[in-house]
Formats: sequence, C-alpha cells, structure tokens
Amino acid sequence: SSKEFPSFLEAVLRCPNASVSSLISVVWKIRSKTGSHCLLAYRADTNKTDKTNCSEKMTWESSPYHDPALQIHPVRLADEGNYTCEIATGDGTFCLVSALTVLVPPAVTLTHDNNGVVVCQASAGKPAAEISWAQENGHSTENKTHHTNGTVTTLSSMSMINSTNAHVTCLVTHPAMNQTQTIELSPSEYHLSVTGLCYLVTPCTSLLYQCVTLVLEVGFEPQVLNYI
Repeated sequence: SSKEFPSFLEAVLRCPNASVSSLISVVWKIRSKTGSHCLLAYRADTNKTDKTNCSEKMTWESSPYHDPALQIHPVRLADEGNYTCEIATGDGTFCLVSALTVLVPPAVTLTHDNNGVVVCQASAGKPAAEISWAQENGHSTENKTHHTNGTVTTLSSMSMINSTNAHVTCLVTHPAMNQTQTIELSPSEYHLSVTGLCYLVTPCTSLLYQCVTLVLEVGFEPQVLNYI
C-alpha cells in the first residue's frame, strides 16, 4: 500500500571541497533507483544554469557560483539513488558521489483478540523492522509483507500459553529509531501506537564516496536537514 510522506522534508547534498574563486563549471548527475536520469549544470563564464530531465523540486540551494549544493524538496522514496557532483576549477576537476537512502520508521501497534493471540505489527517501515517479545511463555510466528513502494510490514503473533498473564511486552527495533521501541499490553490498554525518528549519516570506505541516509518521519514535523 502507498504511504503519504511529509511535503516539507528537504535534503541538501554538497559538492567536493574545491575553491570557487576559479570556478569553471558544476554538473550534478542524478541517477535514481527507479532508472530516471537528471542533469543540473552551471557555467561560470556565462553565469547560466541548465536543467535536463530534472523535476522542479531539484534546485540549487543558493547561487551555484558561491555554493553549488543541490537541494531536494520534498524528498520521496523515489529520490533514492546516486548523486554525482563534478566541479571544474582552475585547480582541476573534482568529483564526489553521494548515495542517498531514505528510511521510513514503521507505525507500531500491539493488539490482542479473545483467543489469547497477541499481535505486534510494525507497518510500512523501510527497511523491515525487527520484532521480539520480552515474554518466553508463548509461541510466536512472524510474517513480512513487502509493499510496492519499498516498505515492509512486519507482523508477529504470539499465542499465550498462560492466558492469565496480565502484561505482554513487544520490542521493535528499526534503523530509523534511535532506540528500541517498547510497548506493553495490559488489561486496560489494548491498543498502543508509536513512531520512531532519527537521521543518520554513514561514511563509506572510499574518501570520494559518501552515504547519506534520510528518514521520512511519520506523525512529526521534521527539521530541515543539512549535512556534508
């Protein structure tokens, strides 16, 4: 199933460190995982920019002569891919490739039915959430549903051997949560819901390659994300 994401989330990708005092040109080459290609270019001698096959949400953060950073607003799952900045100056040509990954924190619920089956569900997360149980007095089964937009719903069901147990605790772990989410089911609380959020920047092994991870936040108004 499709999922709506906040329209005000933005990302800023930087070019390699180079002196812009002798800037000749800047070219952003964008190749998304969906297969689409985009070019965003600037020539200093004519002070003109050019855009080929790029959507309106992909723009320069400011004047490319002063700072050729790329701004994406809003960010969507379809924006995942490789972003290459090639900058030519009087000192030479420099290149930096950024791999953009979007994480989606799951919506977590814990419910039960009249047959003593407790269900912990982490819906529409990317990647799939990991679910475990604090109790050891039941048998659990797990299923994962992969959605067309790249998100995954993880569902874990536990049949309670001791149906008189008053409390059941479900533990949900996900990269988009900065800690494990714990929700507890008691007789007076049969349905709880939480979402997690964070944002990660993970360095790769190559000095000229960086991994950028964004989190699409569910139910919270995110701050503008700027990173290098």
